[in-house]
Amino acid sequence: MVKALALHGGAGAWRLGALAEKAVEAVKKCTERAWRVLSERNSALDAVVEAVVCMEDSGYLNAGYGSTLNLLGERELDAGLMTSTGLLGAVAAVKSTRNPILLARIVAEKTPHVLLVGENADRLALLHGLPPLPPPPQHVVERYKEVLRKITSGEVADSYYKALRGFIEEGVYSKLLRRVLDVYDTVGAVALDENNVLAAATSTGGVILKLPGRVGDTPIPGAGLYADENAPCSATGTGEYIIKTMPCLRLGLEYEKHGDAARALNSVVDYVNKRAGLNTMGFIAVDRSGRVLYAYNTEAMLVGYVYRGEVVVDLKPEPRVRVVE
Repeated sequence: MVKALALHGGAGAWRLGALAEKAVEAVKKCTERAWRVLSERNSALDAVVEAVVCMEDSGYLNAGYGSTLNLLGERELDAGLMTSTGLLGAVAAVKSTRNPILLARIVAEKTPHVLLVGENADRLALLHGLPPLPPPPQHVVERYKEVLRKITSGEVADSYYKALRGFIEEGVYSKLLRRVLDVYDTVGAVALDENNVLAAATSTGGVILKLPGRVGDTPIPGAGLYADENAPCSATGTGEYIIKTMPCLRLGLEYEKHGDAARALNSVVDYVNKRAGLNTMGFIAVDRSGRVLYAYNTEAMLVGYVYRGEVVVDLKPEPRVRVVE
């Protein structure tokens, strides 16, 4: 029997620096923790939840404690999980829950629903004793202020709303922001256990300076996450493009069609490039044979996985499509 695990810490620019180094350390630590859980409990679900909780708690990744701030300086968090056995739960726009992935698991296991949002989702977390979300780390606040300064001073655009209109009309807003930011996007994990259960989990604070109430791809099955009997998937990137192209659902369909991991990966990436363009997304997966799969069309993506019992952390500065045998 085989087992497999992969994590991502987001796709984007990932320019090297102190914060990037901290993020790499966090992904390495979280990969190690999740692998121990997978080995000791033989539960893909427990492993991906452990991985995402660890990344949410790190403060150096855009999820949970380290989440970016919206236009009003607030945090609105999204998360979701899914398994090949049919378990599915998600939350969106929660403001006071430290680990939204734990809340998504409660939705999946204890309610008849798939997706809960906003303050009533936070109330459910409170009823189940989940820890509250503390104030943001100082580096998150400083980054928010710096982006605001650059936008309002005209270094990025005449105003944020002009840039936002440009994003809606021409798809340039995210490109403008990436010129001045080290982008640390969405976190996620995928796993296969020795019972042949496949699981995926994803969590995010969303894009910086998003409009309040905006929900991205993370809690949307087929977009930010998906799990079937072929290859559980967790995606990262610009949420609007991911929702429009559904890479995680498409990966499962292409894998079923071709029965070949590399061909499925390339097919999904080609489709996204044609429909949404470059610099829009990345995703990780593991297949039922225990191979680690990942692909991205951004400048880089932070990936952690286990290969022959050893933790590998990959942060390469060019688009890639890879199957780790």
